[in-house]
Amino acid sequence: MESRIQRMHEEFIATRRVTVPEDLLPRTHGYNLLAWAQELVTYYEQHGIVVRPFDDLPQFRISGDETISVTVQDIHRFIISDVNMIPIEIRKHVLTCAVRHPAPAAAWERIAERLQEYLRNTDDNILREDLSWKFSPIAELLWALTWFFLEREQIRPPATVRFIAHRFPYYVWEETDNRHNFWEPEEPMCRWEWLAIDLYRRLVHEKSIK
Repeated sequence: MESRIQRMHEEFIATRRVTVPEDLLPRTHGYNLLAWAQELVTYYEQHGIVVRPFDDLPQFRISGDETISVTVQDIHRFIISDVNMIPIEIRKHVLTCAVRHPAPAAAWERIAERLQEYLRNTDDNILREDLSWKFSPIAELLWALTWFFLEREQIRPPATVRFIAHRFPYYVWEETDNRHNFWEPEEPMCRWEWLAIDLYRRLVHEKSIK
């Protein structure tokens, strides 16, 4: 299957216009990440991690909602960023598993296994700190993963709650009636804190049986 990103780039170079397939158009409400992430994975497998078409193509928003300004290029930049210290191959693995496994539980099993391998020799104090600080490299990766799980689970917040995101992978749930800001999804895998705790428990259990 040829990368549609490559096809769109060829069209843009030839005509200075780009036709975005219907399934990749930004959602009116919520966001359209999984379909675009599949295109990124396909491109990486066929052409490598450097997506040169993005040098020419316009920014592709994944949502028409004014509270979500994230673009596909933002997702790609997160995967290849030198700022996040998690190895790029692990970030690609997370992206690929999130796309290729329709069930979040199955995706998480594969991802957790890879993260355990990466973290198993980390000092316990450092590990606890990294898994409790939401701006740590590993926490950033877990934040990113929840985007996929939220879409997979088709999470719909109450009418009074908005999903606000202007810098991937971070977002907030904001109560529009200003009464409180405590809403969060009931599904545990849609919360980065739960993923962090589960990952820590797996690592502790692994050490305890050695």
